[in-house]
Amino acid sequence: MNDSSKTDKVILDEIKELVIKINYHDHLYYNENKQKISDTEYDALRKDLENLETQYPHLMLPESPSKKVGSAVSKEFKTYAHNTPMLSLNNGYSEEEVKAFFLKFNKTFNDFKILAETKVDGLSASLIYENHKLVRALTRGDGLQGEDITTNIIHVDNVKKKLPIDFPAKLEIRGEVFMPKITFIKLNEERKVNNQQTFSTARNAASGSIRQLDPEITKQRKLRFFGYTIISKEKYFGDTLLDTRNILLNNNFALNTPSALCSSVKEMIAFYNHIIDIRDELEYEIDGIVYKLNSYEQQKKIGFTSRFPKWALAHKFPAEEVATKIVDVKFQVGRTGSITPVAILEEVLIGGVKISRATLHNQDEIKRLNINIGDIVKLQRAGDVIPKIIGVKETANNKDKIKITFPSRCPSCNQKLIKTEKEVALRCINFDFCEEQIVYRISHFVSRQALNIEGLGEKQIRFLIEKGIIKNTDDIFLLKRKHESNIINLYQYDGWGKKSVENLFKAIEKSSTVTFDKFIYSLGIRHVGKELAITLSNNFKSLEELIYAFSNLDKESLPECEGLGEVIINSLQSYFLNQKCLTLVTNLKNHLNIEYTNNLSQGIYKDKKIVITGSFENFKRSEIEVKLRSLGGKVLSSISKNTDFLIAGKDAGSKLQKAESMNIDIKGIDFVNDLMNN
Repeated sequence: MNDSSKTDKVILDEIKELVIKINYHDHLYYNENKQKISDTEYDALRKDLENLETQYPHLMLPESPSKKVGSAVSKEFKTYAHNTPMLSLNNGYSEEEVKAFFLKFNKTFNDFKILAETKVDGLSASLIYENHKLVRALTRGDGLQGEDITTNIIHVDNVKKKLPIDFPAKLEIRGEVFMPKITFIKLNEERKVNNQQTFSTARNAASGSIRQLDPEITKQRKLRFFGYTIISKEKYFGDTLLDTRNILLNNNFALNTPSALCSSVKEMIAFYNHIIDIRDELEYEIDGIVYKLNSYEQQKKIGFTSRFPKWALAHKFPAEEVATKIVDVKFQVGRTGSITPVAILEEVLIGGVKISRATLHNQDEIKRLNINIGDIVKLQRAGDVIPKIIGVKETANNKDKIKITFPSRCPSCNQKLIKTEKEVALRCINFDFCEEQIVYRISHFVSRQALNIEGLGEKQIRFLIEKGIIKNTDDIFLLKRKHESNIINLYQYDGWGKKSVENLFKAIEKSSTVTFDKFIYSLGIRHVGKELAITLSNNFKSLEELIYAFSNLDKESLPECEGLGEVIINSLQSYFLNQKCLTLVTNLKNHLNIEYTNNLSQGIYKDKKIVITGSFENFKRSEIEVKLRSLGGKVLSSISKNTDFLIAGKDAGSKLQKAESMNIDIKGIDFVNDLMNN
């Protein structure tokens, strides 16, 4: 039922916020193998969006995730269209949702069965066979087209390269690529020994392994494949899913087991509970049970939505939860000086990963949870989400209980800590001499998303600081000169052999050419993330112009940049008004070749305020935005009286109507084609 008290504008703002959040988490999950929120939280966002779009269909946005499956494919792989869309599954979390799923078939069929199978937590893949031979393998991609992973899939041992001779010559097997639990644990142990970043989940490890540009790495990772769907024009595999499973098993295909054929909700829930009980005994990670209508004929009658088959439901498991004891609390100093309490835990295994630490965030969170050292706490981990303490399971007795007391001085440099009214966190303001701040600031500077200096991890940075070899980020670029001049001798230290030192020098030299946005991000200015760094780089034609703008205390003179609010302006001004920060930036500039990708002073759309709406067949919105910004344009998210023109693509919505009502210049698809091709 519509909420009549809300205007279309209010509803549209809610929809926009949900679309942005969901698309962001989709990108993380499918393209970066990361997960910042639990499945439950993600599905809650999806349901909120679907409810609003059902009630207000005229406000559905072109970029709505409701219109798509998965996420955009990577440009690093060739892509091919799926013969039939490779859809996702609808999720449920409660017995009520399972019951509703089952009962809807009663209205259509007098007799039906549900096949229940374990839901493997891996990467979906499609294997295509012609003349009985494997010719191509694709990821799910966006559901319509997938990435070609053929050269990697052939290194998955149990993937059949040839079909049995009596099978149809042409068919498609869809299933899940995964990494067995024991393989995942061994891989992470090896990576720890080699000072490499460990994988947070077996799913991430599988996804990262199958999408390698080097097939040899895939070969070493010992992945497995379970098939769950056959697509064939020939009626070889029986009339039901169970028939197909039996045929595949009889021909030595690897399938996820156990499974169950269910005639009632009671049997479905019993299977679900049974699998939860034996979950830890399975060789692979699962995150739920998939229920499917067993009969192919009945599946056809029920059909599909644009995103998932109506005849299937994924009954997701709740987030994994274990109990463990807080044995201590350490206080960690971040790169900007914020003090974060970290609980030291009795080590526990959760989701295949050993956990011995968890953040407690701040004083307010500790008070909210009423946590003390000695308490037995509930630790929860869902998917790739960082484990978090969600509450106290058992309070320690008075003899063993120790109250968590925050320090008044920095645990790294002993500087007195401060706390402002507007901030929750305590902060160390000893920017120049606090060792922990310096370590994390340099770690941020050399990280992949900043200057990307390989071979210079936290361990190496700590060592160089402890030896007095470096004191700040700019010292990195003096390492080679000092080493070759015998001012320092890196070879004398354990782990600093000739090859590793030479590779480090090459990585530093390679990093000395950097784009303006990455340079801004590398400085580690509070509140300035990757997206804002890109925005700033597109609105200032040089580093000098950026410094001048934020050294000037006149906020009114700053350009209109999306995302540039008062808090961020204050942070940028504080940074560039600090003489020590300015000296550091100047030193870095002398070592680096900063590439400015735009020329705003000569751009044909200099200072033009532009809004884009709708979709475009040949170009992504992000590509159009980059082009416009490179020509001096300012791409904004909403229409106002100051908008110079609107670019409207296919399925343009309320922005087009608003622009027309305000007599704003409107440009179409022809304009985009000319813009992008010239």
